[in-house]
Amino acid sequence: MDTDPILQLYLAVWLAVLGAALGSFLNCAADRGGLPTGRSRCDHCGHVLTARDLVPVVSYLRCRGRCRYCKERISARCLVFELAGAVLFAALGLHFGLQLELVMQLIFGSLLLLLSLIDWRTHTLPDQLLLAAALNRLLFVFLLRQPLGATLAHMALGAFSVSLPLLVLSLVMDHLLQKDTLGGGDIKLLFVLGLYLNWLEMILLLFVGCVLALVWALGPGKKRPHAAIALGPFLSAAWLLVTLFGTPWVQWYLALLG
Repeated sequence: MDTDPILQLYLAVWLAVLGAALGSFLNCAADRGGLPTGRSRCDHCGHVLTARDLVPVVSYLRCRGRCRYCKERISARCLVFELAGAVLFAALGLHFGLQLELVMQLIFGSLLLLLSLIDWRTHTLPDQLLLAAALNRLLFVFLLRQPLGATLAHMALGAFSVSLPLLVLSLVMDHLLQKDTLGGGDIKLLFVLGLYLNWLEMILLLFVGCVLALVWALGPGKKRPHAAIALGPFLSAAWLLVTLFGTPWVQWYLALLG
């Protein structure tokens, strides 16, 4: 859909603000183990935070990552997820423009952001959130008035293209090595991601996600290079990259085969 560049930029700016606020909210919800209630307080000194302390990104940078009252350091995770939310929403807004599909992608991106935060902290991917992401895609089949049979077949191919071979491989390796080799939550996440992407994009997503995870694992300052890695955040980042830039790469690859 063609969109006026000025309108699209205006949309992206406000989506960035909304995404940063969402990232802050989700981080707070994860810290409290549920929906935040009551006034926000410093985790160290317990001082009630005012509005000027809660402006996403700005408050963290202005106070240089420390509490304004007790000067204790605030986890950089707050800034990371606020920026991640801002980039996610702005990038999707610029890519899809003002259309109904943008709503679907924003909802899915928000769920992936929450899943990434939980996986990073606990190495788990809750089934309820994965189910919500799958239902979101199914709902928009009807809202976008997509042809039901062809769309469901396309979604099934994308969902099983990577998740099913990895499930079989994981079961074989688990049996041979007598230990878990790939988390079941990661396979479920790949299934859900495949509902939004085609099978070629899913292969690209798996490659990009593994490269991102490998770069992180081999990066400087890692005290435990052999420790388990939460793959969810890297697969989610790969989803965004493939959604934004994957089509030209897939077309280039198909051209080579042709």
